[in-house]
Amino acid sequence: MNEKTKRFMREQIAALVTALKSFGLPVYEDEIAEDEEATLSEYNCFVFETGEFRTTNNIRNVIQDIYVYYYSENRDDVDEQTIDIISSVSSIKGINFVNTVKERLQEKDTDRYVDRVTLVFRRVIPIGCQV
Repeated sequence: MNEKTKRFMREQIAALVTALKSFGLPVYEDEIAEDEEATLSEYNCFVFETGEFRTTNNIRNVIQDIYVYYYSENRDDVDEQTIDIISSVSSIKGINFVNTVKERLQEKDTDRYVDRVTLVFRRVIPIGCQV
């Protein structure tokens, strides 16, 4: 059941990973594992996760948000990079940009800061019909 939809969803995520890797940074799903985090000399990477499914006005569709966290340390072009990320991910069929949230995080007990931009994208997922 819904095999075409599932394939479409997998293809979107694969395209998302490809788009993010094109920036030359590591890409992690859901979180950075402790052993992987230990190997990072600087926080310059992406983490992505998918959100909950929600209803739409069309009973044959649901929507799902995709969160891309862009971590950037010791770079002064965060805004410019963010525009490029928005453009790249928005070019994926069925994925649309919603908004960003920009934060400056301090590592505990240090004077080390990391910029984190949360980019929110939304996808419409057809259920029980052709993709």
